[in-house]
Amino acid sequence: MIGFVVEGSSDKKVIEEICKKIHVKPEIRHKRPGGGISPRKTESYAKDLLYKKSCKKVIILKDSHCSDPAEVERKTRDKIKFNENVKICIVVHAIESWLLADEEAIGDYLSSKIKEIHNPENACKPEEVLGGIFKKNGREYLKGGEDPREIAKRLRLEKVIKKCPSFIKFKQFIIKE
Repeated sequence: MIGFVVEGSSDKKVIEEICKKIHVKPEIRHKRPGGGISPRKTESYAKDLLYKKSCKKVIILKDSHCSDPAEVERKTRDKIKFNENVKICIVVHAIESWLLADEEAIGDYLSSKIKEIHNPENACKPEEVLGGIFKKNGREYLKGGEDPREIAKRLRLEKVIKKCPSFIKFKQFIIKE
């Protein structure tokens, strides 16, 4: 079992679906609505996952939110005490960038043809790009709702691997012993 510390419920839903696709049993902790995950809380979640839930490793998944991913990772490392069984993976901007990598998954969910997005990690606010696609199709993207999960269910990981370097790092953390 692999532990994950993520920023919110949409991240949790997407990670659950991705883990099903790669046959990994996840144990996930995430922030509650209206609050962030402090470094102290992140450490606490990681320790709980490692020692109480017996996860073989923990991945802290953090969005870069329009900031330099390397800088976000550095700052996170400086604030959190962890051992070699805890990895930090920075998602470039937000997890919606991974969803945007597969236009067919989005199109299948919306029953519509969606134009390809060649570099989804270039979108500073990928949730807004996804929201625009939903709006063009007469729907509203609900980040905290079931939309992220439903797209992730349809997601072809090979498409995400081709377009999102942060996903490659994430997958390597999972499969590496």
